[in-house]
Amino acid sequence: MPHRLPGFFLSVLSGASLSFAFAPWNFWWLAPIGMALTFAIARSDSRRAYRYVFVTALTLEVIHLHWTSVYVGATPWLILALGEALSFALPFFFWRNGTKWGYLASWLAGEWLISRAPYGGFGWSRVGFIGSGPTLNFAYWGGPTLIVIANVLLAFLIYQFLHSLSLGERLQASFSAIAIVASTILCTLVPIAHTESGEGITFSGVQGNVPRLGLDFNAQREAVLRNHIALTLGDTNIPHSDLVVWPENASDVDPLTPPARGMIEGTSRKIGKPILLGGVSRTAGSGLRNISLWVDPSNGIDESSIYTKRHLAPFGEYLPLRAIAEMITDSAQRIEDMTPGSSEEVYPLKGAFITPVICFEVLDDQLLTEKSRRAGILAVQTNSATFGSTPQSVQQLAISRVRSIEHARPIISISTSGVSAFIDSSGEISQESALFKPAVITKKVFAEVRVSPADRIPGGSSNTLTLLFVLAGTLAGMTKRRRERV
Repeated sequence: MPHRLPGFFLSVLSGASLSFAFAPWNFWWLAPIGMALTFAIARSDSRRAYRYVFVTALTLEVIHLHWTSVYVGATPWLILALGEALSFALPFFFWRNGTKWGYLASWLAGEWLISRAPYGGFGWSRVGFIGSGPTLNFAYWGGPTLIVIANVLLAFLIYQFLHSLSLGERLQASFSAIAIVASTILCTLVPIAHTESGEGITFSGVQGNVPRLGLDFNAQREAVLRNHIALTLGDTNIPHSDLVVWPENASDVDPLTPPARGMIEGTSRKIGKPILLGGVSRTAGSGLRNISLWVDPSNGIDESSIYTKRHLAPFGEYLPLRAIAEMITDSAQRIEDMTPGSSEEVYPLKGAFITPVICFEVLDDQLLTEKSRRAGILAVQTNSATFGSTPQSVQQLAISRVRSIEHARPIISISTSGVSAFIDSSGEISQESALFKPAVITKKVFAEVRVSPADRIPGGSSNTLTLLFVLAGTLAGMTKRRRERV
């Protein structure tokens, strides 16, 4: 047992390194270093690698997902972190050969699992969502999964460098160091196609802010709506815009019923511009819905083209295990199960098509691919007030940045309370707003019509690349065992 203690502490160090690679710290270089440490530990005892990977993943999740505990307490946060760590470590239970390709395959399988199970997954901690660093452009060619592959390959080079140093092989260490620097530089040269042509659309995104933070922010629902109305009517750029975008929960007062409907339609008429807004509505037979709707200055709200959020956040917008959750925390009783949507909506404007992405949906690989094929501009409508001044908002913006590159689509990301920003199809972020400060951001956006290489991969980049490398890792293991028998 004592000889395993260094492995345990190195696993904790690896997980901490990975967590600080994400926003708001953005020390991207800690990701391949953390992976290199994990590989070194796991390879030294491949039959127990899953234990070390579990500790690494648990450390990462505990630090990275701490924001989930701010208003609901520590228990749900720790249960989530534990579940993520178990899902991530599971593929390493079958990794026995110690090969590099087996390690890569297991890591990819772990990221695939946490993004899909249980209840649609919670892939917030995928290394492919770090959102910074020289490997970012790989998203254009293979989505977040290809970013992970690039980082693991860098990790192998770092491992080789550290291993050579430990053996006193200075020449080999020098070659490895040169390979690390050269590979990092080459990563920055990975091309992406980025064009701004055609007729641009001027967007104004309104971040109206909320009266107070936390789960009870929507207790003053009408105040939130009035904040967005006042900011919209008072901004001098909006009369020159083509479309105004309000965030998720901009109208928690049902926008389909009076007096909210009259206030919203009246605002659109006064500015003479359409509004794309997020709201919460309750209709007979379909229950509570998280929706995005289009308001025309002449015709008002178009009830025939309301988008209902398709991928609801488990334990946030519905409770899969309500009886157990309510025993764990009183906050569970505040969550009313919402009804998911089943179809997409796109909104035409000046020859382009715009589609809403509501908050948690930005994590869904398949859904984002489907939306990108239908529209040239993605409007990410989100609400970060529930999580206060935690890193949640900047982490979500980093995920949106990866998605903009992956799908070659400009994104306007608008939050109720920040951070809001524009992201062009090359991943460049502009006009980033501050947390909990009312703001209006305005910019001309050019719709993209081409399909990215990542979106051309049959079966989806994540599914296909993960499957290919799992097969490669399995083959590498079989080959190694065959050689050992000989």
